[in-house]
Amino acid sequence: MSAIDHRSVSELFADALNQFSKLMRNEFQLARAELSVKAGEMINAVGLLIGAALFVIPTIVLLLMAVAAWMEELGLQPSVANLIGAVVGLVIAGILAAIGANRLKSNSLVPQRTLDQLQRDVAAAKEHV
Repeated sequence: MSAIDHRSVSELFADALNQFSKLMRNEFQLARAELSVKAGEMINAVGLLIGAALFVIPTIVLLLMAVAAWMEELGLQPSVANLIGAVVGLVIAGILAAIGANRLKSNSLVPQRTLDQLQRDVAAAKEHV
């Protein structure tokens, strides 16, 4: 037994527009929620980087001072030993900066689930048209 829809074309079109509008509102709410989660992850990553920097900086200074003192004991001049220690410090700082920048790449902040859902919605809409 088939049901016959007696609505006019304008009513059907209005209904389709209402459903599309509701779908878009839901998708924007999903995107907003996902972006909120991604922003929280970014803030967490930045907080971890700051916390690590607070603990690493004095430790690295002490280690570099110890390396310079050790090189002086090996017979190097103090200025050369301190220069080598500074270069080692710059290498360590570069490594830490690269790791932190990698965690803040823009592709990790993309609301991927929302984009996937929008693509599925477009495909579903194309099937019904």
